[in-house]
Amino acid sequence: MLTQIFLAATLAAVASAQAGPLDMFGLINVLYMKADKNFDGIISEPELTSVFEGFDLNKDHNVTMAEFTGLWKLLTHQSQEHAEAFFHLADLTNDNVINSDDLSLMYHVFDIDHTGVVTAKNFATKWVQIIQETPFAVLYERADKDHNNQLTATEFNGFFNSFDFNSDGSVDKAEFEHGWSSSLFGTSADADHIFPQITTTGMIGATQMGPLYTKYNDDHDDHLTIIEVSKMAAMQPPAPTS
Repeated sequence: MLTQIFLAATLAAVASAQAGPLDMFGLINVLYMKADKNFDGIISEPELTSVFEGFDLNKDHNVTMAEFTGLWKLLTHQSQEHAEAFFHLADLTNDNVINSDDLSLMYHVFDIDHTGVVTAKNFATKWVQIIQETPFAVLYERADKDHNNQLTATEFNGFFNSFDFNSDGSVDKAEFEHGWSSSLFGTSADADHIFPQITTTGMIGATQMGPLYTKYNDDHDDHLTIIEVSKMAAMQPPAPTS
């Protein structure tokens, strides 16, 4: 019954997005209404956990990628790779399931002002951040050629290879704009905002990606995690207000 209620409510809120981009604020509002069960303006840890219970179709307390992506695509009409990106952003322990270990960490992530509680503003702000991280999570998955949930320096050098439409080994501004918009990551204007933060030469290749690898490799190991790469979302233009 919980899953049916969640499904019906969310489908109603995002139905208008079926033929276009994700209705960001519609989705956030539905998730918030589902989470704040007692309507007190505060989301407790059990309430946040309940958001994910609708995805646990077999009720084994583990949300698998198949469970999450299947329902997420139905709810949002997004692609498989977008759904997988959201899954990986929620799988904070990187063990290919979303469970209580992830959700305990997630509560602290949503408590963005470190007050010990998650307010409606916290919830909405963090969801906007997650949605802005999603394009980079999708590109992360595309670049992860061996599917081990890590990017080597070589893999990261090819982070934008899916935008290299003429296969010349680099991505120019026109290719970046087309790749960004055709992937439903955002508009060409969004791409124009991001592109000069990656390169000052008009091209993106291994030379431009090398310094970014160093910048985002916070723990100075031999790979980048999806959480490290998701920090590239700071390149996005400011999110619109609801």
